[in-house]
Order: sequence, then C-alpha cells, then structure tokens
Amino acid sequence: MMIEWSDALSTGMPYIDAQHKELIAHFNELSDAVVRGKGREETGALLDFLQFYAQWHFEREEHCMDEYRCPVAATNKAAHRYFVQRFSWLYEQYQRSDVDPQTVKDTLSDLEAWIVGHILKVDTRLKLCLNGDAGQ
Repeated sequence: MMIEWSDALSTGMPYIDAQHKELIAHFNELSDAVVRGKGREETGALLDFLQFYAQWHFEREEHCMDEYRCPVAATNKAAHRYFVQRFSWLYEQYQRSDVDPQTVKDTLSDLEAWIVGHILKVDTRLKLCLNGDAGQ
C-alpha cells in the first residue's frame, strides 16, 4: 500500500499539491509501519499527525475551491466528511486497541484508494477553475 505522486494528481495550485504530497508521504509511512508491525508509539504518532493534518488540509482546500467557485466544491466537502469519519473510526478503534491488524490493513487499503481516487476525480478539477474553464 504505497501511493506514488505523479503529475496526474496535480491540482494546479502549488500549495494544495504540496499539502497532498505531505499527506501522501505520511499516509505511506503509516501503511509501512502497519505492514511492518511497528509499535503502537510510532503508529500512534502517525495516526495523530494524519488526523490533524487531513482536517487542516481539507479546510484549506475547501476554502480554495470556494474562492475559485469550483463546481465540485460541495462534492469535495462531502467526500472530505466521509474520509474524516472513516479515518476517525480507525483512529478510535486503534486507540482503544479494539481493532485487529487485518482490519487496520483493510481500512488503510480503502483509504489509499479513496485518497488517489478523490485527488484524481475531484481535486484535479481545481485546474479548470484556476483557468476559468470550470463550466466547460
């Protein structure tokens, strides 16, 4: 479970792309830590960071889409709510030790697919808004 950055994931907004790269790098670290069976301290620190960082990033990205009147802004917000709920569930289960390793791996696999799919299908539409072609 590793996400690789490519130009296909670019939104055309440098600070959003930089945030996506940071999110992906830490998500990859978490996936690697889980697969390698790293301790709760390392895995927990990555979960803590990702929970904070994802929400922080989503706020900035949503503001950007609103600012450029991107027609997918509402879809983007709804998708972010889904991710936060799914990730929060994983975070809570992990903190309580109520989740087995396979469930963690399966959840991370689902979130990996979500991250890539969301950036490709929704976030990259920001390019059109930046160029003034949002309605086309």
